[in-house]
Parts: sequence; C-alpha cells; structure tokens
Amino acid sequence: MSGAYAVFVEGLDDLKDLENLTPAIERAARLAINATADRSRKAAADEILREINFPARYLSPGEGRLKVTRYASVRKMEAVVTGRRRATSLARFVTSGQAGKTGVTVSMKKGSSKPMPRAFLMKLKSGAAGVETKNNLGLAVRTARGQRPDRAYKPVKVSDNLWLLYGVSTDQAFRIAREKVSPEAASFLAAEFNRLLKVDF
Repeated sequence: MSGAYAVFVEGLDDLKDLENLTPAIERAARLAINATADRSRKAAADEILREINFPARYLSPGEGRLKVTRYASVRKMEAVVTGRRRATSLARFVTSGQAGKTGVTVSMKKGSSKPMPRAFLMKLKSGAAGVETKNNLGLAVRTARGQRPDRAYKPVKVSDNLWLLYGVSTDQAFRIAREKVSPEAASFLAAEFNRLLKVDF
C-alpha cells in the first residue's frame, strides 16, 4: 500500500513465536501496536505541519487525510497509518492574488514564498473528486505553444495552452515525515509493550 506506514508486531524483540502467545502477551502486543499507531499518526501530522503550510486542522483524524486505516487485531497484529493520495491544488497555498487576475504569491513550505507573475486563480467547473482544492479554485498558467510549465510538479493540461498546477499531497508529505518519526515509534512500541505486560487486565 503506497504511502502506508505499518507498525508490525515483528518490531517487538520479545515476541519469538506468534503461534504460542499467551492471551496476556497477545493483548499487550495488540494494545501497544494500536497505541503506537495513534501516537505515530499524531507525530507525523505535527511533523508535516512544521514543514508544509496546511491549515492547522487539515490533518486532524476527523478530516481523513492522515489516519489510522487499520488497527491491530487478534487475527492480524498490524496497524497501518495512511496518507491520502489525492492531489493538492497549488491554489491552496496561494497567499495573495485574485481569481482571474494574473500574478499570485504561493507559500507551500514554511518560511518560504514564491511570486508567480504569470499564474492566476480560476474557478474549477466541477471540483474534481481527485483533487484537494481551496474554495473550488485552481491555480493555472498559460504557456507559449502549450509547452509544459518549467519546474512544475505534475501539471495537468486542460486546454491547448492552459495548465493547472499542483503541490505536495498528504501522502507525499507523509512519506518524508514517517522516516523522521519511525525511530521514536519503535522505541515507544517496545516500551509500551513491556509496560502493558506488567498490567493486570
């Protein structure tokens, strides 16, 4: 599953034989994995928001863009955190500019802004289901002879010389963030498992 971050029971050195686990060990493992998944989702969201100018609540669990898509169960000792793959319109990161008027400023990364004198905001006809937009606006640019815009990330051609521009998706941001939160997740998983082993359920 592309963009998925899995917390596996194999990450626990204490578990050698999954077929011969006692109920107490099995429960401790399952609860530890699920707690790690929730914690890792939150840590990844915080990391993404430190780097990308998404709104504060953009990655909250209820929004569904970054969530735990599978919790560990007796049958499958694995939890999965998934980032939504839906493309993000670069219009979401526009900080100045008016619809239909050429010239905008885009700030996707924290502490960075980029003037785009040839780009303009345009109303989309039908907010495509596969795109994250801002008020159903897209960021577009016209090019000479329909050439692909220089240095644009996966632009979509909508007419002979008109292109829609896109920025980082949640999934792409998550792929970077998960590498940063993985070490802490592994440490927490082991510690939480050992703690739960001592709990009298």
